[in-house]
Amino acid sequence: MTSRPARSAARPPGPLEPLLALDARLEGVWAWVQAQMRPDAAHDDAHLLRVARWTLRCAPEVAPVLAVAAALTHDVVNLPKNHPQRAQASELGAQAVKEALPALGFTPADAHEVALAVRDHSYSRGAVPQTPLGAALQDADRLDALGALGVLRVAGVGGQLGRALLDPLDPWAQTREPDDLAFTVDHFFTKLLRLEGAFHTPAGQSEARRRTRTMRAFLAELAAELEVDPPGE
Repeated sequence: MTSRPARSAARPPGPLEPLLALDARLEGVWAWVQAQMRPDAAHDDAHLLRVARWTLRCAPEVAPVLAVAAALTHDVVNLPKNHPQRAQASELGAQAVKEALPALGFTPADAHEVALAVRDHSYSRGAVPQTPLGAALQDADRLDALGALGVLRVAGVGGQLGRALLDPLDPWAQTREPDDLAFTVDHFFTKLLRLEGAFHTPAGQSEARRRTRTMRAFLAELAAELEVDPPGE
């Protein structure tokens, strides 16, 4: 696992503080993630914070400390989209979480539950979570791929990987197979617009519908600027 340089122990007050204040153990979880995780344009501290908030909303029946711990650790092994082991990243992360959390004050049973959620959250792995925590974490992580944030994140990753924005001859992949390794906009068709029907929790389902409408509106505006018909028409 590639580590990033440790940050200063002094952290200015911010939106993370109320989450860490839920349980004293979460400070240790956050420090461990900071030491281990390799962030990128779409998987950074702000992403972890947003996923934590939505995991709490999607799993009101789950102990808050476990919901936040799962969210903060879910990308602790973060491999680039084009990495050959990308599909195994969540399994590697789950193993790391299962080993680390007991030393941070969690019971083996709680560490196992968090690790299962981390293992099953990944879109690449294609798993259906078997626990309420897993379902909530998967929903929360997928919500961050949708809406205005989703547009920003897919553009950020596309730039990081050197993808072209779109195919000028066929921007909606109507006469070819979508290729999101070549064109950023193709990721809407290989993944993002397919997510709406795959949410598990009522909170996640409702928010996914709203955010998907935002993304479709973005594509309609993009079509107008390209002077072509919108996708699906």
